[in-house]
Amino acid sequence: MATRYTIEEADLLAASAAIQSLWVANLSGHSADSAAAKLNLGYRDNPAGRGIALLLFSEGSPVAKGVHGLHPRRFFFGARSLNVAGLADYAVDEAHRSLGPALMLMRSGMQLGASRFDLTYGLPNAKAAPVCTRAGLKRLGSMRRFAKPLASREYLSRHLPAWLASAGAPLVDIALGLADRARVWRDEVKLSFTESAWSEPAFDVLWEQRQASLLLSQRCGAMLRWRFGHPQRGSWHVCVAHDAKSVPFGYVIWRVHDGFAEVGDFFSREPQRQTEALMLAFASHARRLGVRTMSVLFFGDSAVAAQLERSGLRVRGDEIPVFTSPGLEAELSSPERWYLTAFDNDAD
Repeated sequence: MATRYTIEEADLLAASAAIQSLWVANLSGHSADSAAAKLNLGYRDNPAGRGIALLLFSEGSPVAKGVHGLHPRRFFFGARSLNVAGLADYAVDEAHRSLGPALMLMRSGMQLGASRFDLTYGLPNAKAAPVCTRAGLKRLGSMRRFAKPLASREYLSRHLPAWLASAGAPLVDIALGLADRARVWRDEVKLSFTESAWSEPAFDVLWEQRQASLLLSQRCGAMLRWRFGHPQRGSWHVCVAHDAKSVPFGYVIWRVHDGFAEVGDFFSREPQRQTEALMLAFASHARRLGVRTMSVLFFGDSAVAAQLERSGLRVRGDEIPVFTSPGLEAELSSPERWYLTAFDNDAD
């Protein structure tokens, strides 16, 4: 006899232990501490609104077998303000991962998002992506990873004898640096680029000057502090770029793991024209710190993607599918309207 399942909207306080236990057991890289931080920051203390968690139960058991989260976000498109939900933290115990209960949980999240929010989107991992498709979510495309080497020794050592890699790396590094200098000269944009505090007023200045043609998750100073500045979020840094007249030009948020710089967010007044200069300024800063590789995630406007490539970043194989709720209005159904970075991924 087939097991019956039910879905319940969780009381985030009463069900906190069950939610965190499911995350630790089923989401890679989570500990009790990180799961507690996720629940507090992403759901209870989210400045865009209180989050929602749906729990999956099998008949006859009081223990939840799965969980699906909806993270509130405030998006802007021109003068419009949109109440948005990011589908995230989808976890089902192994014994209950058959298509029936997994699909039931995903559909419940999609339906709840459609009933309470203006727009719902998701950035699932490889295992959850087929369930999103079966649940009826619409795939817009993929968030792609752009990467660029800043130092060559580690890469050369994989393909050459150690002595030759050591001898050749300084010459290759000089060539990499000169290539970036040539790009800066071509772009003719000279920026000062300095590490800043999370209280930096330039964040609000840049946000107020955002492009009306892009669909953007709110990036005011308060939201950036919530997403990256809290100690429980990890060791994120932020650098602000200013132009020759000391006017805020843009920012890059990043952290380093073993010489690898992961960019959490990047933004400028006109991303379609200014992203190349911003990325080149960051690459120069990262080199001075001894960073060997930098990586950026992006989905959306092809002009922004082209700017990333002009800065020397190249698309790698890693992709994260981007799904939205069905019935999305025509104006927002084009990837050209979107601007998503790792900032918009609530999975961490």
